[in-house]
Amino acid sequence: MNKVLKGLVAVAASAAMATAGFAGVASTAMADETHQVTVTVPAGDNLKNHSFTAYQILTGSQAISGGALGSTRWGSGIDSVKFLDALKADATIGSHFTSVETSDQFVAALGDTTNFPSNGTNANIVAKIALANKKGDGTALQSGANNLATGYYLIVDSTTTENQTVYNPAVLAITDNINITDKTDVPTLEKKVKENAKASTETTYGVGFNDVADYNIGDDVPFHLIGSVPDMSQYDTYVYKFSDTLGEGFDAPTSVKVYLSDDKVLDDSDAEVTSNFTITSPLANSFTVSTDNLKAVSGAEAGKYIIVDYTAKLNSSAQIGLPGNENEAKLTYSNKPDQSGEGTPSTAETPKDKVIVFTYKLDTTKVDSKDANTKLQGAEFKLKNSENKYAVVTDGKVTSWNDEGTTLTSDEQGLFSVTGLDAGTYYLHETKAPAGYNLPASDFKVEITAATVNGQNWSGTADDALTDLQVKVDGGTAINGNIQDGNVAINIANTQGSSLPSTGGMGTVMLYVAGVAVFVLAGATLVMALRRRNA
Repeated sequence: MNKVLKGLVAVAASAAMATAGFAGVASTAMADETHQVTVTVPAGDNLKNHSFTAYQILTGSQAISGGALGSTRWGSGIDSVKFLDALKADATIGSHFTSVETSDQFVAALGDTTNFPSNGTNANIVAKIALANKKGDGTALQSGANNLATGYYLIVDSTTTENQTVYNPAVLAITDNINITDKTDVPTLEKKVKENAKASTETTYGVGFNDVADYNIGDDVPFHLIGSVPDMSQYDTYVYKFSDTLGEGFDAPTSVKVYLSDDKVLDDSDAEVTSNFTITSPLANSFTVSTDNLKAVSGAEAGKYIIVDYTAKLNSSAQIGLPGNENEAKLTYSNKPDQSGEGTPSTAETPKDKVIVFTYKLDTTKVDSKDANTKLQGAEFKLKNSENKYAVVTDGKVTSWNDEGTTLTSDEQGLFSVTGLDAGTYYLHETKAPAGYNLPASDFKVEITAATVNGQNWSGTADDALTDLQVKVDGGTAINGNIQDGNVAINIANTQGSSLPSTGGMGTVMLYVAGVAVFVLAGATLVMALRRRNA
């Protein structure tokens, strides 16, 4: 499947490069020269699409012991005046910088682990303010070893995919060799559709939920949108918006609900959070589910999931067979943590993810049992499903199922059709035979089977999702259908004769004898009655 990129993760430091490095950086006995350290960016898929840039906030001499910095001075990668002014003006951390005027005082303020614990909220605020006040082009960190002077740095991870960029900043005290590691701060999106009949052992998304399904026209089809919750610690507010496009083959969605889940499976333990989201439907076949601030949703934290649960009816505009009825969704999210909330938030989008739903057509031709080339007009049928409900058919297409159904009549070519059927077992119940033909004693069993790729790795191409289509009548030989048209075709034969079943030669003789006996007995009775009257 064309999944959202699973490697989309923002970057933070390992323990050695975490903002906990703020602690213990006060001046001590210093070496005479600036020390060079190595910052290593690992190669591999975990950091695919990531680029890192280091902006020097300050530099200084490294202590002989303890790894502390002294004799500090503002670096080339920060506008120190604007940076300090912004720190002091911040409502959350400003009080910790009231008296800070120099780089050494800045270091001392950050060294207070009570106010700036490792990777805490306050440290993230410092990083966000540094991002807003950086200057110059910084130093691009290449894959492998990079040499930097000891000091404090703003490390900006720019994660780019489909021309969208997400920025993740961290302020790091770099006094020793470190390695860049990853941290989830870019959400992912997956769309799933529930298959209603085909068995599946897949449990990652809940029983039946995968990328491919088939249904009757008129059925309500369940869908899930599954978005991961990223690390939002560096954001004041976090935009989170699902955009879903169903296609013309579906009615507007109904019963749209939103849940917060520990995993990708929706169950009774998950909390409904619909009231935290706004649901809009600008078009009949598309809608959005959004919040201006995911951080305000209680319990929404990195590692959890937002699941949108809804159904949409497959309608008479649905494509039959290929190309199928594709549906796609995307997730829009905040991507720039240095925004203060004024103006339009900067956002990025996940790659689109899609699912596909198929439906099929049954052509039935009524023929003479001795000559299939003789087509029989006027046969009447009703189509029954495995739940003993009859198809309601309008303009040749299924619309619903009930206890009465619609009578289907074979035309001059012996043909009648039903469009919009799910794969499954059906029964043709003949209610009226063509003139001169016997009415069958039982229903015709019709089994439609479709080979669909019901899994989590669909390529996104329709003909890779539907690979075979067949039909059987009364357990006979499978007849190949046409996957392009979504069509399966069968013949149903009728036998010539009276509407009464034949009893065979001996039975006929016995009926004749019984008939003669009745007439003889009636005649004898009449003679005896006349004799009595004349006596």
